[in-house]
Amino acid sequence: MNHLQDDVKEFRHHLARWVDERLIPQAEHLDENSEFSFELFRELAGLGYFGVMYPEASGGTGMPFPYTCFTILCEELARGSMGFAAAVCMQGSTATHTIHEWGNDTLRENYFMPAMRGEKIGAFAITEPNAGSDAGSLKTRAVKVDGGYVINGSKIFTSNGTVADFITVVATTDPSKGSKGLELFIVDTKTDGFSIGRKLDKFSVRCSDTAELAFNDVFVPDAHCMGDGTGGGFLKAYKSLTIDRIFTAALALGNARAAYDAALRYAGERSQFGKPIGKFQAVQFKLVDMLAQLEQARLYTYHASALADSGAPITSEAALAKIIAGDGCNEVCQKALSIFGGYGLMNEYPVQRFLRDSYFPMVGGGTSDIMRMIVARQIGL
Repeated sequence: MNHLQDDVKEFRHHLARWVDERLIPQAEHLDENSEFSFELFRELAGLGYFGVMYPEASGGTGMPFPYTCFTILCEELARGSMGFAAAVCMQGSTATHTIHEWGNDTLRENYFMPAMRGEKIGAFAITEPNAGSDAGSLKTRAVKVDGGYVINGSKIFTSNGTVADFITVVATTDPSKGSKGLELFIVDTKTDGFSIGRKLDKFSVRCSDTAELAFNDVFVPDAHCMGDGTGGGFLKAYKSLTIDRIFTAALALGNARAAYDAALRYAGERSQFGKPIGKFQAVQFKLVDMLAQLEQARLYTYHASALADSGAPITSEAALAKIIAGDGCNEVCQKALSIFGGYGLMNEYPVQRFLRDSYFPMVGGGTSDIMRMIVARQIGL
């Protein structure tokens, strides 16, 4: 077991060095320009990081404790840029997990394997303009025709949407069944009828590409349906989205780590009334409270990832990790900005970016209140 733990520590060490040397120097530019970095994205793929969750036999890197290692990946990347980290999280998890688990050999060869190499970019589209948390009310429709399905509808808030080469689309084959009528389809973005409605302009995770998508008589062959066409695909999607909550918690944790580290450094550098502001109890208490929230988020997030690696049920634990890390790390970032005072409001200091980005994990992948609803059901309420 010790050698496995050493492998995980070495994994974090090498990744952290890449973040320090390659990602952090470009993070401000990427945020200011809402720019998806193809260069860094492909570079990270070349180092094998996209395959962290998957075994070598299927094209992954075969890491020990794959869910914990992917959690580390999300945390360390978010320490540099949560927007970039969110794009990688989509590529290495939801966008490819569905194909790895339920796709056929052709889909794996044409989409999964190129995605692992960074040659193709994936996305996952479920949310619609009028259907978010209520998946049962999705309107995007897949109608069976000879040799496949025809998809009509629209999606919104799709991460990697404008840069994606393929998208896992959640569509209904039978609206009368609600969520039980949903299926998963792989749509190649070169397919006739697919279009990008617009790239969305966000105040948070600005370099995470996010789009509105349109499907107008988009034909997908039978082999691109990851189910039997009668519904039930949402249960597969839900399984994938559940593990993603742990990764979203890790994004929050990494971003808050960056905010805490920046505030701690600033408290030692900034002087008022003849001494560093870190010598004042008001600042000290903020920093200690920030550290306490960080440690709470870290312990619970990695507790949840360890459970996932052991194969244990994680419905409550993943939702709780997202609540604890998402809400707690937002508070850490608020405190960090207050320590910077007026300089915290200036774009030249990254603490304002950390605070803006901290709102994403409280919304993306299901809001904190939706997480509370999930846990409430799990405890019998």
